[in-house]
Order: sequence, then structure tokens, then C-alpha cells
Amino acid sequence: MSPWTRTVILQDIVLAIVINTSAMLLTGAQITLPAWYPGTCSAFATNVVIQLIVPVPTIGRALSKPLEGRKGRFIWSIFVENFIYVTCISFTMACIQAAGRPVVDVWLQTYAYLVIIGYVTSLVLYGIVSASERRARSEAA
Repeated sequence: MSPWTRTVILQDIVLAIVINTSAMLLTGAQITLPAWYPGTCSAFATNVVIQLIVPVPTIGRALSKPLEGRKGRFIWSIFVENFIYVTCISFTMACIQAAGRPVVDVWLQTYAYLVIIGYVTSLVLYGIVSASERRARSEAA
């Protein structure tokens, strides 16, 4: 289970908004509040459920262990975490939106793009959180 903090929840919200909005744009769906909001909520809920049952940060750290001590380790760890979350979120969204079409076809239509978009978003969020933590430490000192 992932640790719950305000920062984690805010990152989950941002990722849900970005993934859902990107998926809608990639598929040409009309972005209206009645269509966008439930999709974003579904993406957020899926992310939270994954965090409750899968130790995603632990998996990211374990798979990046060969890079321990290197400055870029976090890049691989974030990729692994993002890959797990975006895979689960995008597949769930495809199941919801398939409407009789083959789910895997619907999923693969946007999957690679969403992994890339989610990864870039995760890196940006990591940078923002890291800078904020550094600023807080320097102000406390």
C-alpha cells in the first residue's frame, strides 16, 4: 500500500485529469463536463484502488535497485510506477468506454501515448514536489 499524504492525493488528481483528458483528445471524444468528469473520477478511483492493493513504489524501487547510487535512478523508478498506474487506469477506462467494441483494441488505441504522457506528467510532478521539499528544508534550516 502506498503512503497517503496530501501530496500523493494531489498528484493522483493531476494524473487522473491528464490521463482522462488526453485519452479523450486522442480518441476525438467531445470534451463536455458530463463526459469528462466521470472519466476523471474513474481514473482517480482506479489509481486509488491500485495504491491500496499493489505496492507500486516498492516495485519501482526494487526494479531500479541496479541503479542504486546513481543520480538517474529516480527516472527509472518513476517510469516503472507510471507504467503500472497508467496500464491499470487506461485498461479500466477502455473497459468502461468499449461499448461493445473489443476492449483490447480500444485500450491499445491510446495506450502507448498515455504511457508517455503519464510519464512526462509524473516527471514534472516529481520535479515540483522535490523543489517544494528542498525549499521547505532550506526555510526550516
